[in-house]
Amino acid sequence: MSRLVAILTGALGLWGTGAPLAEEKGIVMEEVVVTATKGEKKIEDVPVSALVVTKDEVEKIRATFADEALKYEAGAYLKRSKFAATTNNVTLRGFTGDQRTLVLLDGQPLNDAYGGGVEWSAIPLENVEKIEVVKGPASSLYGGYAMGGVINIITRKPEKETFSVKSSASAYNTYHHSLNYGNKIGNFAFLLGLEKKSSEGERTNLTVKSAKTGAGGIPVTGWEKTRDAKGNESYLLGDAGKNYWDQDQYRGKFAYSINPASNLSLSYTGGKREYGYRDPQSCLVDSNGKPVDDGKVDLGDGKYISITPYNFLSSWGETGNNIYHLKFESLVGAVGLKGKCALNDRQSFWVGQESGATAQGGPGKLNETSPNNALQFEAQADIPFRENDLLTIGTNYRTDKVEAKEWKLSDWKDEDSRKTTDPYYEAKGKVRAIAVYAQAEVEPVENLTLFLGSRYDAWKNYDGSCFDDAGDTPLTEYEDKDKSAFSPKVGILYKPEFEQGMYKLDGLRASWGKAFRPPTAGELYRTWSYGSTVYESNPDLDPETSQSWEIGLDQHLGEKIRLSGTYFQSKIEGLIYNQVITSTLKRKENAGEGKISGFELEAKASLVPCLDAFGNYTCQDTEYTSNPADPNSVGKNFERVPEKMCNLGLAFHKEALTASCMWHWVEKVYGNSDNSDKEEGVYGAMDPVNTVDVKVGDTLKDNLRLSLAVDNLFDKEYYQYYKSPGRTVTVEAGYKY
Repeated sequence: MSRLVAILTGALGLWGTGAPLAEEKGIVMEEVVVTATKGEKKIEDVPVSALVVTKDEVEKIRATFADEALKYEAGAYLKRSKFAATTNNVTLRGFTGDQRTLVLLDGQPLNDAYGGGVEWSAIPLENVEKIEVVKGPASSLYGGYAMGGVINIITRKPEKETFSVKSSASAYNTYHHSLNYGNKIGNFAFLLGLEKKSSEGERTNLTVKSAKTGAGGIPVTGWEKTRDAKGNESYLLGDAGKNYWDQDQYRGKFAYSINPASNLSLSYTGGKREYGYRDPQSCLVDSNGKPVDDGKVDLGDGKYISITPYNFLSSWGETGNNIYHLKFESLVGAVGLKGKCALNDRQSFWVGQESGATAQGGPGKLNETSPNNALQFEAQADIPFRENDLLTIGTNYRTDKVEAKEWKLSDWKDEDSRKTTDPYYEAKGKVRAIAVYAQAEVEPVENLTLFLGSRYDAWKNYDGSCFDDAGDTPLTEYEDKDKSAFSPKVGILYKPEFEQGMYKLDGLRASWGKAFRPPTAGELYRTWSYGSTVYESNPDLDPETSQSWEIGLDQHLGEKIRLSGTYFQSKIEGLIYNQVITSTLKRKENAGEGKISGFELEAKASLVPCLDAFGNYTCQDTEYTSNPADPNSVGKNFERVPEKMCNLGLAFHKEALTASCMWHWVEKVYGNSDNSDKEEGVYGAMDPVNTVDVKVGDTLKDNLRLSLAVDNLFDKEYYQYYKSPGRTVTVEAGYKY
């Protein structure tokens, strides 16, 4: 234990750098990826920018959820404001939103049918073998959503008996427990796991309101003058309570080797999480010191605010997931055959309060999205021809089904207190899609490889309908629509074998490709109203499309320093926006156009046998170039995309003792399309992030491992809409064999 304390003390003094190196023995480029080409290739043999995060790297940082494993990677922006975040996402190459980056679990798409979102908390991080990230357009192999790139989380398959149990604790009574057992018996291998995450939560959802000039009826104190994200004067009055989280996950992976050339596997991941807020509070007190949460309150400076208990409440909900994946692989002669069937079934509801609600109960509204599932089948063949050439062909079939319903509740704390049996609102629809794709890898001359690929996707939106009894919107049945997209891609990799002294040029790469994002079921079918404004869906929406290109190089200085750089550009058309039709009607239209340009620089170095360092810098300039639906956005940056990011880090490793220190910096991002939310340090703002994180761990006798992690070491205060946690200490104990 003395070694643990000593190395922690040393780690605190390091001025840090990004994610730990993949290997503990210097710079190694032998990592194999399958995501870039849908076949096994060494990472230096693909014509695009790609990276691999291994389980050993994840072990060296504090990561509870799978998206946190990508926090320190070049070109990846992690939006996670708190432990109980429900709208977190990872974006690549400046393409904002989950729906523009394809996320896979063992090759199975996780982007849901309703909105293209990803349930990151459902991914079993404890069972992850590695995470592959391919940046840039990938629709030529994967179809929709792969505009910014592809993230493929690959889980492990045990080769022997394994057992692990792990528990961690951190601030706000946050706990994480996991239990896993796996074995290989003859040709049969399996891995079973249970996981529990819970948190009492912090007070993140603040009650902030603007004031009016005049006198109120109840003089109060306890308020705090502040500003909103646009710089307008506001007042902090209280909060919605502690943001709790309670999640159970269970999973199983089974594999059977039919013969040396054929394998069959089946996996299942399921679970449920509940989230919400408990113990809301008003900071306002009257002259007798009694809390005030109702009435016309006088702020004492010639201004007043009208409040009700409803202003101090926020929504709660549940999300369940069931992910099934059946996969078959075989080698027939020299031809590799693959087939899979996958189902991503997600059910969710959330409850919001309505006027008149209090902390004890009152009117509310139940919003349910179920079913929300995607079923797909895929077949692929890898056919070698000539000595070093390969042809990959495949076909994919997918069906989506979505239904969204709403009920009025007599008690917002009870989702079963529905006032009617049937919903007052319902939107639903289906999508059926088929695709064919092909990719050729050819080596026309020595050291030069060409990658030529394309994919054709055709889909039908059908059985779409919507009604809203509360909003006087009658049942509308939408006409079936057929849509399609063609996605070509060309890549070139040249390995010149050039060396000059310590310098070695490993490879030059360039690629160009098209990508697309299909409109989601919510955009196609869900018409809804808020106040006097109707937000109309549009079943005629076309897919968003992009054209992107990049050039890059990989090089070494000696055997222990690896350098790489990539420049990229993208042009986007058909961005889906709410276009103003009248003062009371907005309709989804393909209205927006934009462009992205930028570069990534990366360096990794093995300083001494037990100490590695690395850093990366990302610059991505985004701009709306045209947008009739929102003219104020033209010339502005994309929402939720930082222009600059930087990570630096050190990783120490000696036998079982590891330590890491990382510096993570992200420039301010905007939450509004007109970039008007320029204020910093206030609720609702998207502040710059500038943190240092450290972790140290050691394995004691009998395979018992202890670790201590400190996130935000210097206790920086910043907002990512919600106020982010300050310095957070996590202690963890685990046993495995």
